Amino acid sequence: MRSLRVEPLAMESFGIEPTLDGNVLGVRLTGTGDMAAAAPLGSFFRDVLDEVKRLGLSAVEIDIRALYFLNSSCLKAFISFICNVGGQGPKCEVRFVTDARLGWQRRSLVALERMSPSLVSIVEKMK
Repeated sequence: MRSLRVEPLAMESFGIEPTLDGNVLGVRLTGTGDMAAAAPLGSFFRDVLDEVKRLGLSAVEIDIRALYFLNSSCLKAFISFICNVGGQGPKCEVRFVTDARLGWQRRSLVALERMSPSLVSIVEKMK
């Protein structure tokens, strides 16, 4: 049985919950993606990159439906992760799941999808 080597993170106003479902690593972000969250998020995604390589994952699904703010530093963590995943060899998709009722989420991520359309997709769902 395969197990994850990335740990959940619980801060006062921000959380990260990783799960492994088959060949897909799920990442659920909650709370506020502000300056306090930027460094832990960047560090987490460096660990996720190691897991993608170690486990040969086909996709990372980042669920931001319970995220109510996302600053540019957190977006930079997403960009760094996408660039690193894209340059590592075997294709690993990066899917963002957004809340259709929170239009800012999709608008914030569209540039990432355009940056790497063969790698990044955005799925809107109701919470």
